[in-house]
Amino acid sequence: MSDKKSVQSIKQDVIDVVSNERGRPIPLGIIVKKLEREYNDQTNFKNNIYRAAEELIRTGELKQLKSKSVILGYVNAPVDLSKLQQGQISINSGGSGFITLGENRKASYYVFKTNLGGALDGDQVEFAEMQKPPRADLKDAVVTKVISHAKDFYVGIFQTNKDGSYKIKVDDEKFYLDIKLDSIQGLVNGQKILIQIAKYEGNVAFGSVSRVIGHVGDVGVDILSIVYDNGVEPDFSDPVLDYARKIKIEIDDYQRSIRKDLTNLPIVTIDPATSKDFDDAIYAKKLEDGKFFLSVSIADVSHYVRFKSILDEEALKRGCSIYLVDRVIPMLPHNLSDDICSLNPNVERLTLTCDMRIRTNGEIEDIKVYPSIIKSHRRFSYDEVNAFFNKTDDLSTDSNEVKTMLLESLELHQILDKAKKQRGYINFEIPEPIIVVNDKCVPIEIKKYESGTAQHMIEDFMVAANEAVTIYAEKQKWPFVYRVHDKPSADRLKTFALEAKKLGFKINTDMENVQPKDVARWISDNEDNPNLDLINMMLLRTMAKADYEITNIGHFGLALKDYTHFTSPIRRYPDLMVHRIYWMCEFEKNKISEGSRKEMQSQLDTQANLSSKNELRSIKCERDVDAMKFAEYMSQHIGEEFDGQVTSVSPFGVFVQLPNTIEGLIKLVNLKNDFYSFNDKTNELIGKKTGLRFSLGTKLRVKVITANKETRKIEFELVKHLGNR
Repeated sequence: MSDKKSVQSIKQDVIDVVSNERGRPIPLGIIVKKLEREYNDQTNFKNNIYRAAEELIRTGELKQLKSKSVILGYVNAPVDLSKLQQGQISINSGGSGFITLGENRKASYYVFKTNLGGALDGDQVEFAEMQKPPRADLKDAVVTKVISHAKDFYVGIFQTNKDGSYKIKVDDEKFYLDIKLDSIQGLVNGQKILIQIAKYEGNVAFGSVSRVIGHVGDVGVDILSIVYDNGVEPDFSDPVLDYARKIKIEIDDYQRSIRKDLTNLPIVTIDPATSKDFDDAIYAKKLEDGKFFLSVSIADVSHYVRFKSILDEEALKRGCSIYLVDRVIPMLPHNLSDDICSLNPNVERLTLTCDMRIRTNGEIEDIKVYPSIIKSHRRFSYDEVNAFFNKTDDLSTDSNEVKTMLLESLELHQILDKAKKQRGYINFEIPEPIIVVNDKCVPIEIKKYESGTAQHMIEDFMVAANEAVTIYAEKQKWPFVYRVHDKPSADRLKTFALEAKKLGFKINTDMENVQPKDVARWISDNEDNPNLDLINMMLLRTMAKADYEITNIGHFGLALKDYTHFTSPIRRYPDLMVHRIYWMCEFEKNKISEGSRKEMQSQLDTQANLSSKNELRSIKCERDVDAMKFAEYMSQHIGEEFDGQVTSVSPFGVFVQLPNTIEGLIKLVNLKNDFYSFNDKTNELIGKKTGLRFSLGTKLRVKVITANKETRKIEFELVKHLGNR
């Protein structure tokens, strides 16, 4: 037999041998023996067969089991088309897919990249099972039809070739199709463009240019590209802006007659120093009986943003404001968010006020909610109030009345803080990054956000107001919108407990009936654990996602039975919904027609669901921008060494987080001191010769070897293993 037998012919011979096993796994060594008689006159025939088998495994034509035996793979295995199912597919960076069913968060099916059938990340798909042994807890599947695409707009770079042809390099690395544009007139090499896909045929997506974002090197285009790619429109349309410009601050006699005048009270706002929109203002006073009076006044956005107006429709579509490194994409036009609605100092503003009497045990009583007019006596930053509380600034230019109010507010905060801990409030102290950029939006420093007493005080006051307005609405049995947070599943908690105990985290609780107090106690009992930041991150990932619902199931994380979002209507649409409910059911219930009331009520569920989706979109947009700026920052530090901690372990490497919250990957190939294998039972990488173990919490010294701004990925190389505790 000739030594020149083709590679393709060898592959086919291997497939034939595996096919003859009729589904039984066969070791590679047996395949070699079965072909030995046919190939024994060829040089290096064993190596050629092994190489052919490895290539077939890589392309999915063969599948290798944990035993290292092989079976027919994702291309040749039969498919059961008699039981078609539907689900949502997510695609990993390697190009393969995972299908989840219904509300399940965990994938049930694995789709090899050759079987995607044109499905893209997030799509709803129809699929069929493959008739073959399952891989671990996942069954193999083939996509038979794309039911609906998750998105039809993608951002990419327009690239021209010398022969006059072009290519679109899509920002989303999970997008694997070719793109053909209906027109390229006016496009220039290197431009970032937003593409609207009109149809999909095979491995080609056909679309048109929706917008030229700018040249890839222009300042700010990197962030705008992420904004557009997440389906966010950063600018308001001319009709919306025209509508907003016509809105004026006019407090007429009718408004003064239906609102309580609070302009004489020393009400203040306390916000970050960089804030331009002020939703909330506070006033607190200690009463003679030892109880406290707390008044929280919130911008009455509903007075200006009328139900079903063009401005309301735009606010609903946006859902919330998005806070990025160098800009804010507001829910409302700036003349409203920064001026007309904003509780700026020394000017009258329309508000809704929630008054509460609070007992010394932190319990809220005597709730009143009403329309009001306030005049903020002072715009404080968190830093100023923290300095006053720390006695490093005596606020010499402020009145004694204001300073007394701040001190009594501090005393009330201490009562509320104690009460929330006793009821089981779960305090996730997750470090948040601050990305400092220069005038060209290049990151020059990454540091952790430090939260002080003033921040915690305002948070406690807003939580109290949100709880109070919900308690009041519940008693009235109104249709309502709640901010809910379901309890985590027992299975997820058990998985968390197994990993956390490896880090010295002490847990003694029945996971089948965990209450908020249990989780809060875990954290307080382990406050000296050196891995607490990592454990908090793991615990947060274990929790269910908070969202907006019209059915009240309580808020697990806050350990509250009644909770909503009422305090930020400038930047969150559900808060605006809650304000309207109060106007509809309480303040002007006799002025609103039954038809309008029914229409507003009928849309609560739809609007709540859309708000939850828009919140997830904004979070993803913010995280994508942060990840891109992290990579850009670390690209300035190639070759430098840092200490870090392992936050995730997988068969392909370990993720390491630095003290400034930046995370990067050490691939297996960059663990050069040994050969490492993954133990899926202990979730560790273990060195064959050294016995070194990489697990959650392992301390490492790493070197930065790559940082790619476009892919938002950072890679490290191991310098030194510093220990597992």
